[in-house]
Amino acid sequence: MAEIRVLDKHTAELIAAGEVVERPASVAKELLENAIDAGATQITLSAARGGIAQLQIVDNGSGIEAEYIDKAFIRHATSKIASAEDLNHIHTLGFRGEALASIASVAKVEVLTRTEQDEYACCYRIEGGEPKGMEPGARPVGTTITVNELFYNTPARMKFLKKDASEGTYVAETVLHAALSHPEISFRLIREGKQQFLTPGDGDLRSAVYAVLGRDFARDLLPVDGGSGVYHITGLITPPRACRASRGTQHFFVNGRYVKNRTMMAALENAYKGTMMQGKFPGAVLMLDMPADLVDVNVHPAKTEIRFARESDVFDAVYRSVRMALTTPGSGECRFAMAQDAPAPKPAAAEPEPTVPATPVPPRAPEKPRFTTLSAAEYRALNKLTDSVPVRPLPGVVSVESPAPRYHTAPAPKPITPQPAVSTVRNDTVLDILPDLPEEKQEIPATVTEKTAVIPTIKEENEPTPPTVPEPEQQSMHALSALPQETEAPQQTTMAPPSVQPLRLVGEVFKTYIITEREGELCLIDKHAAHERILFEKLAKDYGNVPAQMLLVPVQVNLTAAEKQALLQNVEMLNDAGLEVEDFGGSTVMVRAVPADVPVDDVEDMVVELASRFVDGSRDALREKTEWVLHSIACRAAIKAGDRTSELEMLSLAQNILDGSIPPFCPHGRPCVLKITRKELEKQFGRLV
Repeated sequence: MAEIRVLDKHTAELIAAGEVVERPASVAKELLENAIDAGATQITLSAARGGIAQLQIVDNGSGIEAEYIDKAFIRHATSKIASAEDLNHIHTLGFRGEALASIASVAKVEVLTRTEQDEYACCYRIEGGEPKGMEPGARPVGTTITVNELFYNTPARMKFLKKDASEGTYVAETVLHAALSHPEISFRLIREGKQQFLTPGDGDLRSAVYAVLGRDFARDLLPVDGGSGVYHITGLITPPRACRASRGTQHFFVNGRYVKNRTMMAALENAYKGTMMQGKFPGAVLMLDMPADLVDVNVHPAKTEIRFARESDVFDAVYRSVRMALTTPGSGECRFAMAQDAPAPKPAAAEPEPTVPATPVPPRAPEKPRFTTLSAAEYRALNKLTDSVPVRPLPGVVSVESPAPRYHTAPAPKPITPQPAVSTVRNDTVLDILPDLPEEKQEIPATVTEKTAVIPTIKEENEPTPPTVPEPEQQSMHALSALPQETEAPQQTTMAPPSVQPLRLVGEVFKTYIITEREGELCLIDKHAAHERILFEKLAKDYGNVPAQMLLVPVQVNLTAAEKQALLQNVEMLNDAGLEVEDFGGSTVMVRAVPADVPVDDVEDMVVELASRFVDGSRDALREKTEWVLHSIACRAAIKAGDRTSELEMLSLAQNILDGSIPPFCPHGRPCVLKITRKELEKQFGRLV
């Protein structure tokens, strides 16, 4: 039979410390809570080497009386509660009396404190749970606790810590939560000798959010103030248009305590239903004030998990308060609706306006304008070439722009002087790589870019079928060789084999689905899914050498500690996919280059989405991680449903997805093509029995 032993005091303390002190951020959380409970109005936290070498907290609270300092480091010694009944109505952040004892058992701790009644301060030292004596000191009223060499006596725990920068980010996130939960306290965070942020401590939550989360996040926040019965909800939420690709900016507090609670999260997101895009998540800083006897905070050693007595009442209170804030006139939902309705085209503007040489009418800008700036003379010259509004060519797909029919019907006694053509691609670099053609044969210039060839062709008004588009891998060569020439014979035009009926473009519905016809089949194609698949195949083929473009202004992205750590651990994979990301300090990463097809406006959301996926899929195989990184890039770079697309670009998309060289489903598994045979259609109309 195994012998049962009673562990010595030091071993028992080390075991218990493992539940409370996991990393430097755990130490920071416990000491910050003690400072807040002591009534401090100014708190400064300094961290060296991510808090592993040294973590110091200075406050101006009430201090600790000299006769009680040594008792504070005894396990389960606390001034917060006195009996079991007090556990039913806890109003302080700390109450267990385990924090200081656990910290002192795995580090070297020094406490310098003074109360208002004391004439001088008292300095107390304890190392590895063993007291090292007490002596007089000097400081104003308050407490300074310095934790040196964390885990110096437990090397097994030390090796499981992350890099210093990662641990420092977790510490910063802990201070962030404390600053948001108590805007009436001024918090200062100093990392490696540099101040990272300072909150004003004026009691205004928006000021605290601005100081710790940045101007961009705090700029358009909507106030929340509501509740029902004994539940009072206050805080700030993001408008629907500012929702992010992850839940990293959702912060919930109950009675001043930061918590992670699915009930409050579900209520918040349900309140946004019908106002935000799919795959987006709202940001929020929500405070719930409620009776202490209706919530149990003694569930987990970290005290971030709580249990409500009536979950449904909490859900209703949060839902109604957030919904009321969103539906208030002039607030988030209304502004979102106006932002969505403003750029919607009018029915009369659907057709191209006739060109008026004297007073040209500029084209209406899309939702995300990305046009090349022209002078007045260039703009008039461009209007002479085409009557239609210029559209964005699809990256990775050959694009052909058709000029107005008047060019091939009007007599041409002399060659037309080439005019500057503009292709509104995402990058502004335009390469002039046209072949040298005889001047009398070159009627209309073509603009060829690094990724897209824009080729003006001559299209008859009653032309039955558009020209066949070449295979994707041969687009560049065909684009250069297919320039229109008046004197060339018609047999040089690329034609489909006589035995195969050419693909015919019927049209487009809902600005999302392309309708084509070929060999007795009606094909409906989701243009976003099809383009996404084309780009995904191209990225997968070029993986490790994906063409990237340097950003003129690097994009700063704020992440949570876990998201930042996961992203930086996969930097090499991102570089292979064309993303250049580096640490910018604090909770921020800097994006300096992205794949050439990704618009700049989507960079932040893409990085946030990737970081969130890295956190959630930390155990996925390397191949799986690589695939969903490419999925995300392809999805951001692909044309979106609702974007305007030219006829020949739609035909090119359809040809690429129907020729069998690319799987007919998007990288996320959704189908790209829906086929209806003529027989099935005739059966629906009763033409066949």
